[in-house]
Amino acid sequence: MRIFVATIILSVFVDLYSKFLASDYLINETNLIWDFVFLKLIENPWIAFSILMPPIIIKILTIILIIWIFYYYYTDIRKLNLPLLDVAFWLIIWWAMANWYERIINEKVIDFIGVKWFSIFNLADSFITIWAIIFVLFSLSHILKKNG
Repeated sequence: MRIFVATIILSVFVDLYSKFLASDYLINETNLIWDFVFLKLIENPWIAFSILMPPIIIKILTIILIIWIFYYYYTDIRKLNLPLLDVAFWLIIWWAMANWYERIINEKVIDFIGVKWFSIFNLADSFITIWAIIFVLFSLSHILKKNG
């Protein structure tokens, strides 16, 4: 349990600190892997993948989504008693809350990692996406095994 809590605290700190560093030191676009992966500071007032929405709608939708995820987790997924799903769930929640906190305080999120032809995002977005994929695939595979 201590390792899990330490992982959450460290990962949220790394995300917030990386945004601080990007906002203070990233002046020009910098290529990391040719021009395919690059660093570029963006203050993103929109939601995932730069979908435009008024700030109040973003805040309300975030709260609704978090409530729905908790409900789904505690009514269905938690019953599977799989530690990897617990880890994935809580990491997703904490990184989402880190972005949400930043959005509440600043009404925008600092994004700085760019992928050509895709989007510019931050570490929390990356962590959320990776663990959400793990969460969905792992829970689906166990639900299908159980039912099938």
